[in-house]
Amino acid sequence: MRVQPVTEIMEEFAARPWQAVPDADLGVAAEVPTMLTREEGCLYHWLGRRAKGLGATVDLGAYAGGSAARLLSGLALSGHPFHVHSYDRFRSSRAYWSRFLPDEPLPEADDADLLPVVRRHLAPWADHVTLHVGDIGEKLWTGGPIEILSVDAAKGSAMADHIADQFFPALVPGRSILVQQDYLMAVQPWLPAQMVGLREHFLPLAHVPKVGLVFLSVAPVTEQALAAARVDTLTDGKLMARVREAARWHEGMVPRAAFKSMLMQIKEHPGVRFGWQMRRASAEGRR
Repeated sequence: MRVQPVTEIMEEFAARPWQAVPDADLGVAAEVPTMLTREEGCLYHWLGRRAKGLGATVDLGAYAGGSAARLLSGLALSGHPFHVHSYDRFRSSRAYWSRFLPDEPLPEADDADLLPVVRRHLAPWADHVTLHVGDIGEKLWTGGPIEILSVDAAKGSAMADHIADQFFPALVPGRSILVQQDYLMAVQPWLPAQMVGLREHFLPLAHVPKVGLVFLSVAPVTEQALAAARVDTLTDGKLMARVREAARWHEGMVPRAAFKSMLMQIKEHPGVRFGWQMRRASAEGRR
């Protein structure tokens, strides 16, 4: 199999071909409810379609199966064997359920079971998907090489470290794609702080609005590299310094305003390392 040069991969992503993917190409996947924007959904489908069968596809943070469905719809057109490993607690609050699953009967209580809904949504690809139910922070990866890794679950700094420890070493340099779905969320500044600590191992390929960034694995992620890049134990000052480094790293690809918003969140919420806590504190401060 021909190994695609890194420069060619950069040119491929710079052309943003996923923007030309018509809804019809997604088939039934387009009907699966999702928190993804249309462009993000088309990106996932396109990434699946371009896969070479070099490893598994891992979907961290599935909610109702929207991201997995779009990956699977593309993978089914790739011409290669494929399998998606989708991770989540597969539970939902009533507020999220009513917002993102308006056509489903509203459950009577919070922390409702999403599994029946997800299994129904992913039924067209049932033989090609494994659902890993439970806390991702307690899950280990033993499934071999990963060709596509989608991260939408690093809502706290400790979780970001765990995901990196477990899944990044399975990425194949020069071939594997990492999507950091929440990369530019102001309330998750540990993500750019983590990735800039691993900048010798990942090459930024594209910013997919609003907050996603796509990376190419370019060097094996070692235990030493992971230790140096950990974010959960960073002081606020060191976290801010890493965010500033990330702003310089992404100059020309990402507006600096995104990183300024992160710095403001750190200043206003010292020591906070969960996105939901930052968001709640900000909302309470505006009252």
